Amino acid sequence: MKNIFVGLTCLVFLFLLLPGSLIAQEENPKTGDKKFDAYLKRMNEEAKGDPEGFIRRLSERHNVAEQEIREAREKHGLDFGETYMATVLARRTNQRVIAIAEQYQQNKGQGWGVMAQRMGIKPGSPEFKQMKAEAKSHADHLRNMNKMKKKEMEREREREKIKQKAAPAKGKKR
Repeated sequence: MKNIFVGLTCLVFLFLLLPGSLIAQEENPKTGDKKFDAYLKRMNEEAKGDPEGFIRRLSERHNVAEQEIREAREKHGLDFGETYMATVLARRTNQRVIAIAEQYQQNKGQGWGVMAQRMGIKPGSPEFKQMKAEAKSHADHLRNMNKMKKKEMEREREREKIKQKAAPAKGKKR
């Protein structure tokens, strides 16, 4: 009887621990900094609204060809935050984005923080803080652009409604 109780207890703990370990595997470590990770997550969400605008702005701000960014993103299946990190680290280390993305893929479980550290960018260093501030700025810009696009779409819908209401009224005057 005691063995059955111990066995059931072990099974209960196993089922409780299993979902947590699956979640941990899905959530790749990013930078090791919670705020930085939050900016990257927000960047992922906001960039979905304008993927081409995201790549264009990333290219302009970091002086990297759009095609190079697209190629690294597509070849290595990077999300927008990962694309941002690959581009920033490429610029800071004078490497190609695709080379950084490749290194990341080979060591994906370690995250961007470890990669940056290997490249000489220590957590908490002025360079790391600058990268973090730039990520926040980029995520904020994306959010503001999406808000402006939403407002413009709402205005356009309102104009269409007004046109549709006016069209039947013109037909009745004949």
